[in-house]
Amino acid sequence: MSDQPRPDIRRTRAEVRRGWWPGWVWAIPIAALLLVGWWLFRTFMSGGEDITIRFDDVHGIKPKNTSVVFRGMKVGQVEGMTLAKDGRTVEVSVHIQDDAAKFLTSATEFWLRGANPSLSNLSSLSAVLSGPTIVMEAGPGKETKHFVGLPYRPVISGAHGSPQIYGVSLQGAVGGLKRGEPVKLRGFAVGEVRDVGFRYDAKSGRIETPVTLALYPALFHMEGAQAADGDVALRAAIDRLIRQGLRAHLQRDPPLVGNPQVALELRPGEGGAAPVTVDGVPQIPAAPGGGINSLVDRFSKVPIDQIAQNLVDVTHHVDQVVSSPKLDDAITQLDAALVQIHETTTNAGSKITALVQTLHDTADKLDGAVTAVERTAKTARQTAASADKLLGGQASQSDMQKTLREITEAARSMRDLADYLDRHPEALIKGRNGG
Repeated sequence: MSDQPRPDIRRTRAEVRRGWWPGWVWAIPIAALLLVGWWLFRTFMSGGEDITIRFDDVHGIKPKNTSVVFRGMKVGQVEGMTLAKDGRTVEVSVHIQDDAAKFLTSATEFWLRGANPSLSNLSSLSAVLSGPTIVMEAGPGKETKHFVGLPYRPVISGAHGSPQIYGVSLQGAVGGLKRGEPVKLRGFAVGEVRDVGFRYDAKSGRIETPVTLALYPALFHMEGAQAADGDVALRAAIDRLIRQGLRAHLQRDPPLVGNPQVALELRPGEGGAAPVTVDGVPQIPAAPGGGINSLVDRFSKVPIDQIAQNLVDVTHHVDQVVSSPKLDDAITQLDAALVQIHETTTNAGSKITALVQTLHDTADKLDGAVTAVERTAKTARQTAASADKLLGGQASQSDMQKTLREITEAARSMRDLADYLDRHPEALIKGRNGG
C-alpha cells in the first residue's frame, strides 16, 4: 500500500487585501465633512456675515427669495427660518454681504416693508405678489449678530433716545389702529402708537379704548433744550400745549381709505384744563366728537330722503308746467308779437331816417335865425349907444339897458333852443318831457 502513488493535493491559502474604500459606515461622516468644506469655501469666497433676526411674525418671508435692502440696494438674503423653542417668535437666518457687514451694530434696525400693505404706503403694495422685504437701517453701537425685527418702519432710530409715554382714550373705530402707526402734529411724525387696548367697566357700563403713545423729544426739535433735559422739556411742552387746547383724534391718510393714525391738533376754544394722570401715565385729552366715523356720521345726518322727495316734487311740478296748454298759448302769442314788432321796425325804418334829416335841417335854420337875432341885437346896442351919445345922456339909460338886456336874453334863449333841438331832435314830436 505504501508503494501506490498518492494523489496530488493542493492547498488554498487565503489572503486579505485592503482597498482604499473604508466602508459604507463612513459615508455619512465623509458627506458631512464635504458639506462643511463647501460651506466654508463659499463663505470664504463670498465674504459677509451670517446674522439672526427674530420676528414675532414673518408675514410670508421665503428662504432664498426674500431680500435684505440697505438704502435701496440689495445687501443680503434670507437663508432659512426656525421656530423658537417657546413658539412665540421665528428666528430668521440672513446672510449679509461683506460691504454691508460693517454696519451690523447694536443700534442697527431691521423691519419688514410690505408686512401690512396699504394705500398710505404705495411701495408696500408690491408685497402682495412678491412678499415682504427686510429693510436694514444702520446705527452706531457695538458689533453684534443678533437682532430683533419690527413688522413696521420705526418713526425714528433707537439711537435717538427713549420716548415719553402718554395715554389717550379715543373715540371711534380704535380697533383698526395698529401698533407702530405714526402720531402726527401738523402733518409731522412726533411719535408712534405703542399699544391699543379695550376694556369694559362692569360697574358703569362704559367701554374704554385706551391707546398708548410714544412721543420722542428728538422729533419735537425743541430749541434751547439740552439733550439730557429732553424728557423734562418735552413733558413741560406737552403740559403747556394741553392747557392751550391740544387734543388727540383719529384720522386716515389718505382720507377714508388709508390706515388709521393718531393726530394731535390745537383747539384754542377747548383749552384751560390741567393735564391729568392715570396709573402714573399722563393723559392727552381726546377731541370730542372726533374719530374716523365722524365724516360718516355727518353724512348720515343729511336728510337724504327729504331731499329726494323735494326733487320728485319739483320734477312733477316742472312736468305740469311744461305740459300745460296755457304755456302753448303764451308761446303762440309771443311769436305773433315778435312778428308784429319785426314788421313795424321794417316799415318805420325809412320814415325815421327822413324825420331825422328834417330835424337836422330845422336845427340849421334855427341856428341861422339865432345868428341873425344876435347880429340885430348887436346893431341895436350900437344904435342905442350912438343915440345916447347924441342926446348927451339925457335919455333914460335904465330903460335903454333894460331893452338891450331883454333883446340879449331873447337871443340866448333862441341859441339854447337851437342847441337842445340839435341834441334831441325827437323833442319836436314827443315834446321836451317825452310826453
